[in-house]
Amino acid sequence: MSRRAWLQLLTLAALWGAVYPLIAVALQGFSPVAVVFGRVALAALLLTPLAVHRNALRPLWKHPRAIIETVLVQSTAPLLLLAFGQQHVGSGLAGILIGAQPLFVALLASRYAPEERPQGWKGRAGLTLGLLGLILIFGVDLRGGQLALAGGSLVLLAAVCYAGGAIMIHRRHADAPPLGVATSAMLVSTAALAIPTAFSLPAHIPGGRVLAALAVVGVVCTGATLALFYALIVRIGPARAALAFYLSPGFAVTFGAVFLSETITPSAIAGLCAIVVGSLLAAQRTEPTPP
Repeated sequence: MSRRAWLQLLTLAALWGAVYPLIAVALQGFSPVAVVFGRVALAALLLTPLAVHRNALRPLWKHPRAIIETVLVQSTAPLLLLAFGQQHVGSGLAGILIGAQPLFVALLASRYAPEERPQGWKGRAGLTLGLLGLILIFGVDLRGGQLALAGGSLVLLAAVCYAGGAIMIHRRHADAPPLGVATSAMLVSTAALAIPTAFSLPAHIPGGRVLAALAVVGVVCTGATLALFYALIVRIGPARAALAFYLSPGFAVTFGAVFLSETITPSAIAGLCAIVVGSLLAAQRTEPTPP
């Protein structure tokens, strides 16, 4: 890859990793529902003009029920679970747990997408290694009481939803424009959360730090990163572009420690390495498949 492509890839990974500490800051002034609504509404404002210009929405909305069901599972539900879970889990740990998504894709693929199931002994070893990393984190880093355990479980359930949604996209919308899927996810989530958000707004306007964090999450770390991700897919291919996903948990841990003074434990680092390496092994295929 060119130097420019590597720079864009690292920028994408860093922005995805920055989501978790920024959400932690936004939760200091907004409810989880309001944080998710602000995030998806701002991203929708950025992505919709691009999707309309490229005619990326029309093919999807010929079958509205299918796309609504898909994006509720792939976007709305996991974003809410992540926000509620982060009330009791540090941003670094949240990033690590979401990083287990490829493990759940591999597990679900055995039943719902056989062509995507892990291949050979490397795939089985990757699943085992990744699950051991999750057990390590839950056994050591989330022993802070029932709230920490519940928060970690919600974040992990978000990763399961992301994985299930990815398989639904693969099965139902494999030929759809990816930008159209992403924009539809933001639009449907915005519509679904508008009324709940109206009943969960704070009594007073939060401070500038909280507002800025929410704005950056929505515009930069969600809307702009989706646009950058799809541009990288076109430029360097889906396999290389997906490297940003595996790098982002490391950025989440680093940003949480630097900006939120979160503690980096040896068990968290070991769990992160196990999950990332396990995910890479589980994601290997004998032949490349389209995203």
